[in-house]
Amino acid sequence: MKEIFENCLSLNDKPIDLPNAAGLVLFADSLDRPIALLTAANIKRVAKTKLAEKIDPLDSAQGRPNKRADLKSITAKIYYSPCRCKFRLAVKHFDAVKKVFGQNYKDHITLVMPWFIKIDLSEKIPFFSVTKKPGFKNNEKTLGPFPGQKSAITFLKTLEDALGLCRKSDLVNNPTLAASCPYLQMDACVGVCAGKIPAEEYKNIIQEAFEAGVNPTNAIEQLQQQMQIASKELKFEKAAGLKKKTDKLSVLKKQNYKWTGDLKNLKIVHIDKSVKIKPEGSKKKVQTYAVFVINFFNIIDLGDFTLDNPDSIYEKICASFENFRNSQEKITDETIERFSIASYFLYRSKPSGLWLNTSNGLDKQEFQKTLSVLI
Repeated sequence: MKEIFENCLSLNDKPIDLPNAAGLVLFADSLDRPIALLTAANIKRVAKTKLAEKIDPLDSAQGRPNKRADLKSITAKIYYSPCRCKFRLAVKHFDAVKKVFGQNYKDHITLVMPWFIKIDLSEKIPFFSVTKKPGFKNNEKTLGPFPGQKSAITFLKTLEDALGLCRKSDLVNNPTLAASCPYLQMDACVGVCAGKIPAEEYKNIIQEAFEAGVNPTNAIEQLQQQMQIASKELKFEKAAGLKKKTDKLSVLKKQNYKWTGDLKNLKIVHIDKSVKIKPEGSKKKVQTYAVFVINFFNIIDLGDFTLDNPDSIYEKICASFENFRNSQEKITDETIERFSIASYFLYRSKPSGLWLNTSNGLDKQEFQKTLSVLI
């Protein structure tokens, strides 16, 4: 336990001296076996509250012995590590749970896994699918992340409606059945299953749909330009069709999809308050800020910085993006689980600190202006 936690307190110690700080808390018995591992906004208060709980040996609701343990009677040690930064604490908690509880770690942590939209362009007729398993093989592309399955389904349905994508994968290779497809009968798709357009042309439409998912604003602007040209050429039916597309795609600009993009290009910077330090020769404490880079699925903790040298922070971030190359071989179930910690914070109504989408680069001047918000 000592290699995981910074401090250990024996309950034989008097008085029980714990910090009034946020951090990790582990209750262990006399044989150093873990009992409960928690994150705490206040280590001292949580420990006192848990040790003071009175647990009825009989569960009155179930009419059988209570599964909850009386912590005070079995706890011999309290391991703890203060951690001021909320995101860092969540990552540390994940790592600690895996080390402390081993193969059973999932019984001791709740992970809110993100969702994705995946497509394999090597297929004869490619289809988008909503999944928790992103794809990164040769011709696979993935949009995401999404906070839940419902938001991913809504996103995909918008692309299908706007660009007339095929929805019935079970019909495309069977022309006889394809004729019975309701979308084909309603003229709500391009009809690749019925041979209205060749498969290669349909792949171009699929690519267009993917790009619209990555950057809906750009896709809408291009459609609006086409609409204006069609109107000038008096092709009003075509212009009306383009107007319908732009109206449908506008759904993708909602706040719920602000982090959605080509997952291979995903880059995020997170900055939040960490500890206060007293610089050498100074009587006054200075606030430091934890800086994280999320490159693809990898969470990189760059450490703590003061904001008196923003150029140094900017250079560290850029160097991290440059040095840490994306590699699909590194994407495992564990890295996706770790990324779920970040995606959970991304989609909270009021996430702590700054969260910057830097998938399209990080402008130095804009970054320095953004940092000023923290001061």
